Amino acid sequence: MTKIVKAASISIAALLLLGGCTTDQTARDMAQRAMDTANSAQACCNSNTERLDRMYQKIMGK
Repeated sequence: MTKIVKAASISIAALLLLGGCTTDQTARDMAQRAMDTANSAQACCNSNTERLDRMYQKIMGK
């Protein structure tokens, strides 16, 4: 009976570890999506800033 309990405990521990890995991967995937979104937003902001700077320089040049 003790061997069965130990085997079951090891199996449950393995499942929890594998489940933890899945959760870790999910967290990494979410973090990567957040980083991609932030980079995209920053690129948009940089583009707008450059456009506004060009407009300002054009206006000031007149």
